[in-house]
Amino acid sequence: MAFADILGQERALSPLRRMLARRELPPALIFAGPQGVGKTKAALELAKALNCEAQSDDACGLCPSCVQADKGLSMDTQLIDAEYQARLKLKEKKGEGEPDEALGEKDLETLVAKQTDIKIDTIRHVLGTLAKSSFLGSWKIAALENAHLLNKPAANAMLKSLEEPPPRTLWILITHQDERLLPTIRSRCRRVRFGPLSEALVRRVLAEQGRQGPEADDAARLSGGSVSRALALLEGGCPEPEEWLNDPLAPFALADKLPRELHLSRPAVKEHLLRMAGRLRGGYASARVRAALREFAVLRRALDANASPQLVLTLAALTLQSVPPAERP
Repeated sequence: MAFADILGQERALSPLRRMLARRELPPALIFAGPQGVGKTKAALELAKALNCEAQSDDACGLCPSCVQADKGLSMDTQLIDAEYQARLKLKEKKGEGEPDEALGEKDLETLVAKQTDIKIDTIRHVLGTLAKSSFLGSWKIAALENAHLLNKPAANAMLKSLEEPPPRTLWILITHQDERLLPTIRSRCRRVRFGPLSEALVRRVLAEQGRQGPEADDAARLSGGSVSRALALLEGGCPEPEEWLNDPLAPFALADKLPRELHLSRPAVKEHLLRMAGRLRGGYASARVRAALREFAVLRRALDANASPQLVLTLAALTLQSVPPAERP
């Protein structure tokens, strides 16, 4: 894979190519934009290209460093996500030095789903890794998914590193809510903006994954330019709003049917919100519709900030029902 394989993000990739060509990078970048548009892929491609032996504005894909990176074996690039943090926690429980195979995949899956923030112990572990020099003299890169989930102690620990970064190290903060990052962190990072994909491009990606037909077309239309949202719509089991829109008790019934486990109920509510927003798309001429869409965005942020999934879903359904039928497109 190379930058050319990241579709629909030419505007974001252009400054990255210039940085690579000059080998002049800041200590930290923020990759900001909607979910499911290629930010994480771009971060990993940037890391690969930075350590590529060709020293060009893209990875060659052929040198030993690129081959290692493509296999996920690079010792100099870390992707810090929910699984990374969960593995650290399992190792703490079971003792240092045990191989990953002994950790228990079921335990791992449960822990991954429960990761609601990024903790200081995780950041300290990453900082310790970044502080060690590369055996090959390469750049050390840490790509942090959902960077807006940094809790305050973790963010402050990272801030110290950004103030005095080790040489040849790069942080890439990947987020769809960069406004939630500490202002002091944002001020020390260069922001690279990723945009939503076109509906046609989302449909094309779905087709490449064997997802075609009317349902895939609807998912692409409702996705808001996000491949991950389109896939969630295809794979989820939430009822369409038309099935409950005229039932006055539906907002409460929907909430009652949610799983009690937070790691299961949050994704379900996100899908409900997507379907509700999709039900109103195309009705922007109505002030009531625009207000409802803004309310959905507020509720989505509240959900990400650990608000009750049941409460969020109830309020969202009531909001949708409050739009007069004549104003629903």
